Parts: sequence; C-alpha cells; structure tokens
Amino acid sequence: PTKASERNLLAENVELENVFITGNTVIDALFAVVKKINLSKEIQKTIYGQLKENGYNYEQGRNIILVTGHRRENFGKGFIRICEALKSIAEQNTEIDIVYPVHLNPSVQKPVFELLSNIKNIYLIKPLEYLQFIYLMEKSFFIITDSGGVQEEAPSLGKPVSVMRDTTERPE
Repeated sequence: PTKASERNLLAENVELENVFITGNTVIDALFAVVKKINLSKEIQKTIYGQLKENGYNYEQGRNIILVTGHRRENFGKGFIRICEALKSIAEQNTEIDIVYPVHLNPSVQKPVFELLSNIKNIYLIKPLEYLQFIYLMEKSFFIITDSGGVQEEAPSLGKPVSVMRDTTERPE
C-alpha cells in the first residue's frame, strides 16, 4: 500500500516491475463512509438514535474517548490492567465520556463489566455497526484500541490513538 512497503519488497529482492503501490483500500473506504455520513443529516440522526438505543446519549460539547478491545493477547491480566486504567481516567476526568462498545467474547465482557459498570462517565454499549463506529470515531477526541484496523483509521481521521498492544502487524 505504501512506499515503505515497496522498499521492504525490494529489499527482499522482488523485482520493481512486480511491485505496485495501490494505497490503503481500508482508508479509502473509511473516507467514503465519512463523506456519506457528513453529507446526510438523516444518516446522522439515525446513527444518533441507534447510539441512544444502545445506551449512549451523546451530548454536544462533551469530549469522548472511544475504546475498543478484543485481542486474545489482552485476555486475563491485560484486560484487568486496561479496565483499571480506564477507571482511573474516568474518575480523574469527569468532564469526558468514555464510550466502550464491548466485544461479545466472555473473556472481554467479564472483566470489563465487573470493573467498569458503575462508573458514571463510562458507557459500556453493545458492539456497533460500521457507520455508527465511524460516526463515533469522528466525534471522539482520543481513541484507545487493540485493533489493527482502528490503529490505522484513527490517525487517518486526525485522531490520536493509543494502541494497547506490545507489538503490531501494522508498523506504518
């Protein structure tokens, strides 16, 4: 997708005529969805209503930290540490909302709901559809994730992101 990827292939002795820089199709799709959402007040209203039904009532002017977590490498102590950090952030910053669409895996749900359920400014909601999630990414001022895709998408939207992983398959 990038010049850096091209250099890596060339370093592995792949012939230049066999290398084509295509760009990142995930990011192309992301921008297409953002454009669709931004052009349609009806889509925005629908997404807002779906979020409200899902447990999050977005208030204009409140900063949002969007959280995703599902990676197997974080199961157990990793999710406990993540939840403790989120709890600390929420308690020290009551003027922000932390919105966490919780993955359906019981290894994620158990620690998340046990440690974060009763914190006023943490919203543990059901997993979101893509349009809803992108809408929330756009509204967020910071994103915390262990997702490979989100760690690419967030900076593409100009959002700072903290990646909750020791290593990543997406170094760029």
